[in-house]
Amino acid sequence: MAFDLHRTDGEVLRFDDASRFSFTATGHLVVYDSQGNKTLYSHHSWNWLEEPVPPPRPMR
Repeated sequence: MAFDLHRTDGEVLRFDDASRFSFTATGHLVVYDSQGNKTLYSHHSWNWLEEPVPPPRPMR
């Protein structure tokens, strides 16, 4: 499932369907991108995760 990571600095990182995330026992977020690269985010550096909202469809 694709997801958006909302950072505390206002940046939003979009991850595709092949990406995965998990949490450490201390509340840090671990993200594996679609290439298998691992990134650890401190519990102070991110606000929330959510399923991305698709762009609106053009009106016909």
